[in-house]
Amino acid sequence: MTSKEQRKQWEAEQKTLAALRVQEDLLDWSCSEDGFPDLHRVAGVDVSFFADGTYAIATVVVLSFPQLKVLWERSAAFRLSVPYVPGFLAFREVPALAQLMDSVPCALKPQVVLVDGNGAFHPRGCGAATHLGITVDLPTIGVAKDVLKVGEVNSSLARRVSLTLAPGQWASLCEVAALFRPRTDPAGMGKPLVVSPGHRISLETALQLTRAICGTSAPEPVRQADLRSRRAVKAWHAGQEATRVEYLSNPRLRHLERVQAVQELAEQGEWPGAQ
Repeated sequence: MTSKEQRKQWEAEQKTLAALRVQEDLLDWSCSEDGFPDLHRVAGVDVSFFADGTYAIATVVVLSFPQLKVLWERSAAFRLSVPYVPGFLAFREVPALAQLMDSVPCALKPQVVLVDGNGAFHPRGCGAATHLGITVDLPTIGVAKDVLKVGEVNSSLARRVSLTLAPGQWASLCEVAALFRPRTDPAGMGKPLVVSPGHRISLETALQLTRAICGTSAPEPVRQADLRSRRAVKAWHAGQEATRVEYLSNPRLRHLERVQAVQELAEQGEWPGAQ
């Protein structure tokens, strides 16, 4: 359970970060009719939970582009310090993911990160993809399986829109979100994905890239991260290589320090998304 005071603090942090989101493409690569010039590395992140609800495994995977071969990966266990509360998923997962992102070798630093969650499509404009993107200062894309209630958008509207989508097509839900049906859903029976820009990327570019790397029911970087985080949880329960699973200590404290540093940059006018 969380108190009203805690929720107010989280809401305030989300609103602060949302104001720092860079809405246009701020990339070292581009999206054009010829593809994605200068894009060489994409990353996916995921978190899988232990049955006890106390611990979880965070995973970051960096893939080559366009080959989508795994270049680097890291998984680590961490203790959950925040309960699951709808609309506040980032506080539960992002601190650990951000800490892992810091450990990616400089030569393999991803140029865009895909997150299993929402970006700017969020009641306060700051889903997990936006939260992560701002705290690690990288372009991020949110790709979610479920539709949040945001403004006039809800699951009923999304269901009607989804009926118009053929495999490989997308349709706008609002200025910061669109539904996309993967090509591998020829019967049109599966759930379309909700794509929204996280940080330093536009919705159009986010959609184009998601389409290019979504050969399955999820973008390949997210799928690879999901496979590895789930595998680590199963290995732990089976008693396999338990001593080799890394453990992150107090990622939430480090995350708070990081958010404070971002706010200070914004106050000094040194953050490109400051308003």
